[in-house]
Amino acid sequence: MARLRSQSNPNPRRSRRPYTYTPLSSPQHIRLIRLLHYDPVLSQLYITLTEHHIDTIAYRFTALSYTWGAAVEPFELPQPDRTSPTPKPSPDTVELIVVPSASFDTFRRRDDLATTEGALLDTYTPDVRSLRVRGGSNLSDFFRAYMAADFPHRHLRPRKSDGGRLTFEQVSRLWIDAVCIDQRNAAEKAAQIPLMGELYSRAGRVLGWLGAEERRLEAFCWWHRVVFPALGEFVRRSESPADGMMKLREGNFVDGKFWREVVGFTEEPKGGSWVNAWTDYWVFYKTRRYFHRVWIVQEVVVAGRFDVMAGAKGEELSWEHMTDFALFLGHAGWIDVLDSLARETLSNDYTDGISRGFAVTDIAGMQTRHRTREFEASGWPEHWWAALSSVRRRDCFVKQDKVFATVGMLQQALLAGTPLPFPVDASATPEEVYTHAATTLLLHCPHLALLSFIEHPSYRNLTQLPSWVPDLTTAKFPWPLGAFDSTFQACILPSTTPPSRVITPSGHIRLRGFKLDTITVKTEYCGPMSVRLAEIVLQFLASLPHNYRHNNSSSVDDDNNDEEISEGQFREAALVHTLTCHEQSNVNRGTATETLRLSASFHDWLLVALGQVYYTGCLLRPEDKGYSHEEVARLAERWREVERVIEGMDVRSLVPDVEELKVHGEAVAKAKRGEGPWPECIVSPQEFKDQVRRVMLYRCLLRTKDDWIGVCSEACEVGDEVWLLEGGAVPYVLRRHGVESGETKFVFRGECYIHGVMNGEAVRKDTIQDKLQQVILE
Repeated sequence: MARLRSQSNPNPRRSRRPYTYTPLSSPQHIRLIRLLHYDPVLSQLYITLTEHHIDTIAYRFTALSYTWGAAVEPFELPQPDRTSPTPKPSPDTVELIVVPSASFDTFRRRDDLATTEGALLDTYTPDVRSLRVRGGSNLSDFFRAYMAADFPHRHLRPRKSDGGRLTFEQVSRLWIDAVCIDQRNAAEKAAQIPLMGELYSRAGRVLGWLGAEERRLEAFCWWHRVVFPALGEFVRRSESPADGMMKLREGNFVDGKFWREVVGFTEEPKGGSWVNAWTDYWVFYKTRRYFHRVWIVQEVVVAGRFDVMAGAKGEELSWEHMTDFALFLGHAGWIDVLDSLARETLSNDYTDGISRGFAVTDIAGMQTRHRTREFEASGWPEHWWAALSSVRRRDCFVKQDKVFATVGMLQQALLAGTPLPFPVDASATPEEVYTHAATTLLLHCPHLALLSFIEHPSYRNLTQLPSWVPDLTTAKFPWPLGAFDSTFQACILPSTTPPSRVITPSGHIRLRGFKLDTITVKTEYCGPMSVRLAEIVLQFLASLPHNYRHNNSSSVDDDNNDEEISEGQFREAALVHTLTCHEQSNVNRGTATETLRLSASFHDWLLVALGQVYYTGCLLRPEDKGYSHEEVARLAERWREVERVIEGMDVRSLVPDVEELKVHGEAVAKAKRGEGPWPECIVSPQEFKDQVRRVMLYRCLLRTKDDWIGVCSEACEVGDEVWLLEGGAVPYVLRRHGVESGETKFVFRGECYIHGVMNGEAVRKDTIQDKLQQVILE
């Protein structure tokens, strides 16, 4: 009679020696876990840990994608209007019991082999070791969920989406970094990091683990499985997809009436209301650490098959549904409202749209580009920088991982057999790793696109970085102007010779360029959605000469009988181009039609903002909502300044006059009191406002000694210099910082837009090579 399984382990709690890793045979070898048995009472998981060459084990294992530590962010705040169940504390950490393969094969029993679970060891086997789970509570929770009832059969069933079936080897063999890499061995980690792209791409599947906590999981699944198909059906029933999306954009998607009467969806929302249902959905994304972790970008992007699992029982989720719905929300224009709802539940740290985006749409886009091998056309520098940009808004325990976590994608983009173009050293400092990465990009890319992602010095966490190296630990930088896909050509020289660049041993970069001018005026910084920005723009405009002589495109002066001005561009048209960076996002930028359209929107933008100053400072009553005596007095003084500036402008075309602003302010006052409709320019889209929101984030207006105008980083100061650097799509602001061996050293202060040089006008001369001089950036 066969012994009962419980008799196989007469002393399960006896002390076992810790497992000791043996060195891997080569950089192409990996360790794999083989799952044998899980004891839920003792939280013990029996495994073997064996070495394989990756070629011999390809597509016959599962690679886990997860986050170390807890699965959910710790700073979620209690909701004031409804209670949320308190998460249960995680059970004890799972203990891994490592059984030597040879001993296991010797001592396995006939009744064990009769099961489909795989054999259970006889613990009289000698040399059984214990291995501490280093991935934290989240990894222990994964083992419990993965080994839940009916293992391995439930994993072997076909997937619902495509019917794909896993093999027993793929289910029972796992690669998990916390266990399969000796985390105390820096040399082994450095050797394994370059293998990550190959490992995750050659896994039979990659499994994303979101954590065992089930708060909001049911609601999250409901959105994908019930609501999203209904929205898709609504769009298909519409006259056209564009018409359907427009109706969704215009509707109040937190109102049940909209869902019943417009979408035709009658099911009651999860959580009791649409506000609660949307909040649960969005907060699920915002609080799950998985979506904001550095390493998952590479793991998802290179995976051939990617599955998702969450919850204590291992609930299967569809990555395709998640990403498709995320993209849909962006097209519907609902993201800003969702962020607002989340702010009532979460701390501000986790709802900052600049430092934390939606988190899956950028991964999905990169996944598509990687699978279609777009890097074969665009080149690996652009592809790799896109990966670095994607992880920049994500968290990691070690700052160096901002670079190391993308190495696999880089290696797949390189030609086969090409070594990594920079060293992978797990003992290097973050400053060294980031400088190596930036050096690699600058020396292998013909353009200076990297310099478009330099942040304000006050946002830097690594203060010892060279000024030209992005600090990847922060995502607070202006919307890039000269990125890889920029159409600007400020200093792209028509030459077949690569630009001259040298990185010195001290981490400085030596390149060529020429000085355009010195900044003499820089406005104060105001957020792009601030009313104060319109007042600054008005004052800046009034200080300019009537004609902008650095751009010879003709313009029309509406206040002078449509008389054409031939000596340069009219100042208001020039400023419209500058504030939108020459219609940055429009392929037809600079045309007369585009200028006319943006100019009209510029007028409405000023009307709405300056009219708000008049309303708040002159028309707001004590009984009105938001009334503050101090605020009204302050705005009244600002309105008097607006009046003074406008009345002092002898020539103006697009600036509303004082009477027009007063009429607008009075209409706003009536609308707020329910006595009339809102002015059309408030409720209609303002294209100029949308452009300014992108361009003027962290940027200010500038004027130079020779009357060039433009926008620059808020880090710039009067006295800084505007330079055109060889290979730069845009101009850059540099600050002098001493002399070295007869060459002037500079500190980099960001890219800028200078109206009149962005299309290469300043370098279209035969004498340009004579103007270039050596520049050193510290």
